[in-house]
Amino acid sequence: MARQIAVLIAAAALSLAAAGAASAQQYQYDRNAPQIPWHALSPQEQRALGPLAQDWNRMPGYQQQRLQSSARRYQSLQPIQKERFDQRLRDWASMSPEQRRAARETYKGLRQLPPEKQHELRERWLQRHGNEGGGRPGGGGGGGRGEGPRGR
Repeated sequence: MARQIAVLIAAAALSLAAAGAASAQQYQYDRNAPQIPWHALSPQEQRALGPLAQDWNRMPGYQQQRLQSSARRYQSLQPIQKERFDQRLRDWASMSPEQRRAARETYKGLRQLPPEKQHELRERWLQRHGNEGGGRPGGGGGGGRGEGPRGR
C-alpha cells in the first residue's frame, strides 16, 4: 500500500509538472458546489467512476465535479490512458481516509514548489522509473488533478 501511495504522489507531481502552473489554473472548482447524486451521472460516467460509487455521496460537490469532468473525457482516452485512469481510481478507492489525506497533503506541497523544482522532481522521477507509457506521466488526461485520480 505504501508503494501505491508513492506511485500516486509521483503521478500527481509528474502531472502537475507536465501541465505547468498555467494549466493548473484552468481547473479551479467552486468549493461550495452542490453535490451531484450518483443517479444523475450518465451510464458512461458511472462506468468510468465505478470504483468510487460507494464513496460518491460522501464526496464534496467540487470533488464530484472534477471526477465527472474526468469521466466525460474517458471515452476519448487512448487504451493505455484508460488503463492508468482505471488503476488510479481503484488504488484511490482502496486507500484508507488517512492515506488519502497524506496523499492530498503531499500533492498540495508539491503544487506550491516553484516550476523549476517541479521540473527537477519530474526529471528525477523519470530517470528512476523510465519513460513508462510513452511520455506524459498521468496518461495525458483523465483524472488525477489533486484528488487522486484527481483524488486524485
